[in-house]
Amino acid sequence: MTAEATPVGYTLVLPPGWARIPLRAGTATALDEKVFRGIERIPAGVPRDEGMAFRAEVRRRVEGMAREARAGGGLDLYVPVKARAGLVVGASFVVAEVAGEWAGEETGAEAVLGRLVGEERGGAPGEVREVAGTLGVRWEYVEPPALRESEPVETYARHVDYVVPVPRQGAGRWLAVAFSTVGDGDPGSEFTRALAELFDALMTTFRWSYA
Repeated sequence: MTAEATPVGYTLVLPPGWARIPLRAGTATALDEKVFRGIERIPAGVPRDEGMAFRAEVRRRVEGMAREARAGGGLDLYVPVKARAGLVVGASFVVAEVAGEWAGEETGAEAVLGRLVGEERGGAPGEVREVAGTLGVRWEYVEPPALRESEPVETYARHVDYVVPVPRQGAGRWLAVAFSTVGDGDPGSEFTRALAELFDALMTTFRWSYA
């Protein structure tokens, strides 16, 4: 690898119990192996004889989330599949490639970053963060329920978004990583905020990969 090498991908260290669902190829296989068969423990409150139906329902919902994420330029969807303390955490995040739309008429990544920091999401401004040696922008905010076929939600969700330029690509290629969780139903609770902090910790493991 030379100093001018261009990243061809990325890597992340996932917390225990999380699964990666690729969105460009192999999605169905991952849904079967990592979601349907990957749910080893059925959450408390689900009758034992309804375990297969529960797995099928979770797979259906994650499939819908994958379909929506792919339509938005997603590369990978990440979801928790292992029950902890009898529960499956209601959280997920998507990694998507954003080409061009962040650039506008700007020619340099620094100029675009300056503009992004001034943007608000859910009323919260962006802040500059370093991700794998690359400066990006991070937002944390709360939004009301979204009407989704794949994931019907009846409570507010806490979001954490990162937008990072791909190194040595000017302002033409960007990677967006978007996390959301309903937590325990209260977006401001200690538990829900802890899940957002867990995602921030996960982002410290983000690395660019090279051919």
